[in-house]
Amino acid sequence: MNDLDITNTHLLLVEDTEEFLELLLEELEIFGYKNIVIAHNPTEAKEKLDQHVFEVIIADMRLAGDSGGGFLVFEEIQKRNITAAVIILTANDTVIDCRKAHKLGAWDYIPKSMFDGADPFNELHQSIQEAITYLNRWGNRKDEQWLANNSEYLQENYLDQYVAIINQNVMESAKTEEELKTKIHERKLPLFLPIIEKIEIVDIEKLLQQEESDTLEFKESFYYDANEEDNKNVGLRFNNLKTIAAFLNSEGGTLLIGIVDKDKSIYGIENDFLISDKKQNQDGFELMLNNMISHYIGTEFSQFIKISFVEIEDKQVCAMVVKKSNQVAFMKSLNKKENDKLLFVRQGNRSIKLTNPEEIYNYCKMQKT
Repeated sequence: MNDLDITNTHLLLVEDTEEFLELLLEELEIFGYKNIVIAHNPTEAKEKLDQHVFEVIIADMRLAGDSGGGFLVFEEIQKRNITAAVIILTANDTVIDCRKAHKLGAWDYIPKSMFDGADPFNELHQSIQEAITYLNRWGNRKDEQWLANNSEYLQENYLDQYVAIINQNVMESAKTEEELKTKIHERKLPLFLPIIEKIEIVDIEKLLQQEESDTLEFKESFYYDANEEDNKNVGLRFNNLKTIAAFLNSEGGTLLIGIVDKDKSIYGIENDFLISDKKQNQDGFELMLNNMISHYIGTEFSQFIKISFVEIEDKQVCAMVVKKSNQVAFMKSLNKKENDKLLFVRQGNRSIKLTNPEEIYNYCKMQKT
């Protein structure tokens, strides 16, 4: 196989025989490895795992004074869900130990004294390169599964950001992929080891295949109306806000702004940007949206609403995921002369207003139970 650029590869060597360790270091440096950390026993190895991220861990199977040897290090790696290729080195090659290493998921098992005159250091170098190639191409299944299983946590903490996941943990995050890669480079982490993913609030493509329901609604715009002289339509704004309030008072839901309901065509919200009160861009629109929610529904409900922006067909779509609130969300009337508090809930694919006092009382009572 062609040699890879391994100058930024991070290796952990766990070896207690000084003579062999010196020889191993010398050979690895000749191959071009520059980031090598040493541990002489499992305790030191644990300390190094606390301090660094490694792509490849090379552990002697037998360590003086510790019958578990490299297998103890392997068990610690598994316990921590560490993403790394583990290569077991041994001077005592046995079928039993080889099978044990295989069952634990070792990348490779290399005898220090190779058969037929083979060079163990060259074999080790080739094995490291193969491991790096595999990680670079296929990533890590455990990290991918962790990403899928922790979508709610990631959306709660890293919404609309790019994250780098290593060892089933978010190592870095940033607004753009370029910024994230810069951070990874500054920390001297390898670019090919982490899973890099943008945490988006919804799968827009999947939602576009669905019809409006009790938990999904499409709106062409939030405020913009080409037929109005100032392009502002208070009625459109009201309809968007009542949908949000109805989701809060029901089972939650997703509101997509910038999608034409009839044919699911992408209208975009760029025109809404232009009529934002301050910044005429995405930030200005989001600020206006949050101000409207705070004023007409209540600041305390912001914690149940997550806003993100997704680009589709070169147009921006606003995605709002609304969770069910733990308290009743009343909405102020848009009529400044009235002090009415309106109560909206979802009924099928509509947001309806409860007007009957008995209905309102029963709904509020039900929310408390």
